[in-house]
Amino acid sequence: MGLISHLTSKRSGQLSALSMLVEAAIALYRGKKDVAALYLGAAVLAYRSSVIGAVAEILIRAYQRLR
Repeated sequence: MGLISHLTSKRSGQLSALSMLVEAAIALYRGKKDVAALYLGAAVLAYRSSVIGAVAEILIRAYQRLR
């Protein structure tokens, strides 16, 4: 199996979505409701496509650094 097939597999999307849900919970615990909402949206995207979820996560992290 190549890298592309691993990134597009169903299991990869599920793990990516779970990771983002954990990130959303941590952000909510820290009082960052806007970041938590972004992570929840990214988790939905990651469940559909782990590549799009990874891009969304990078954008969220950039947003956090620029704030």
